Amino acid sequence: MASSLERLAEMVRQAEAKSRAQKLGVETRQAAENLRAAEERARLADKRLHEERPDLQKALEEAEADEVKLKDLQRKIAFLLSSGAVTRDDAVVYTAECDASRREIDQKRRTSLSSLETITRSASEARKALQTAMELYATIRKELDRLQPQLAGDFAGDDRVARSAELLLPAGQIQALSREVDDAVNHFGVLDPREQLAQLTIWIGRFRRLQDLEMPDVGEEDRALLLRIFPRLVGISKQYEPGYIEAFRQGFKTDWDAYVAEAEQQLQLASQNARRGKDVEQRRRDQQVREAERKTIARESAQNALEELKGVIARFHLPDEGVDEFQDALSRVISGYGAGDPDLLELVMPYRDLLTGGDFRAVRKHLDRIKQVEDKSDDSLNEQFADLLSWTKNRRVLMIGGSAREDIRRTLQRVFSFDELDWENYEGTRPAMLDSFEQRIRNHGVDLVLLLKNFISHHVPERLRPLCEQNEIPCLMVEHGYGPAQVAETIRRGMTKLV
Repeated sequence: MASSLERLAEMVRQAEAKSRAQKLGVETRQAAENLRAAEERARLADKRLHEERPDLQKALEEAEADEVKLKDLQRKIAFLLSSGAVTRDDAVVYTAECDASRREIDQKRRTSLSSLETITRSASEARKALQTAMELYATIRKELDRLQPQLAGDFAGDDRVARSAELLLPAGQIQALSREVDDAVNHFGVLDPREQLAQLTIWIGRFRRLQDLEMPDVGEEDRALLLRIFPRLVGISKQYEPGYIEAFRQGFKTDWDAYVAEAEQQLQLASQNARRGKDVEQRRRDQQVREAERKTIARESAQNALEELKGVIARFHLPDEGVDEFQDALSRVISGYGAGDPDLLELVMPYRDLLTGGDFRAVRKHLDRIKQVEDKSDDSLNEQFADLLSWTKNRRVLMIGGSAREDIRRTLQRVFSFDELDWENYEGTRPAMLDSFEQRIRNHGVDLVLLLKNFISHHVPERLRPLCEQNEIPCLMVEHGYGPAQVAETIRRGMTKLV
């Protein structure tokens, strides 16, 4: 249990802490007021420096140019005087004018230098006062946070002023520039090239401005940080190559405030153009998405219409009946797939004469083009396989195996003048299909059986060949593929043996 003396000591300590905290609150308020006043003074001085310095520097440059011009005129006057072109009396007038010009130039130079020194000194003194006010405020705030952290919210506005005031000091500008350059890793690559050029110009301009400042109050750590910024900017320039920036050349000198201000205007203009470009690109992408959605819906509808078209062809005996239903379903397929869809053209090829009217003009053109190509191909193939027509013409043929392709089937039928060519897929898991093949052979429903060796299992020829021999129906094995050349070779070889 604590003694009375210990309790008394604790009470005194708490009272002192409370008194100190109250005093700190007052001191913090005062320090905040001083900080705000110093920040305002520094901001106005910095604004005045940025606004007036360009004109004063221009006036100094003009005084230097006038000085050069005056010296040149004095040399000319001396030559004229020595050559006798100017009299002694005239020389007095020239000399008076030279002296008056000298006084004007000197007055202009002194006034500009004095004004420039005044605003520069005012800005420097304001920054020093701001530095002192910031350090005092930071010290008191740190002590207040230790004793009464619950009061931190009451000084949030003053803390923002302190953070903003840092940017008026060279050290704060160095740190801010370093942070921006570091952040370039995350965002610089997504900028438009014109934005990259303007932004990099701003950074190198700010760096060169800091480099030219007299910074006696800047610590060694911040000076070292400033030196590390330049190679990072060079690295960004080499990586993205936005364009030539003259400020990277060490010998280049200019009014860095005006240089940065111009680059900021360029960045604003480039950003506006980039946003407009992005808006246009986004609208184009949105339009593409909507168009893709429309096409998807249309193709789904067309797929249903294509299935319906197949049903119409299977259900009706075209062209004697079902023409209206055929044309209606075809119109809906075209609206989704287009007139050049290969599956559609293959399906309607036999019904070319039913495609009347302007709605089917494009389909007719596609079919006619295919027919021309097929006719040219057929003429060439007919010459190669003319010797087989005596065996193949008007034959009913059953071809078994693989995945039936209508274009190949149609070509084989034309080239060899088959009366019919049924190309049946066969899957070993469907024995009922093999039974149907056997029944067609027994009923003499076919005149020739072609087996695609690479696309059927071995039990198919084992069952069909003996049955074909019994019914005197040729059964030939196509060794490789199923094109006209392979089929012709098989028929030529097989029929020769039969003969």
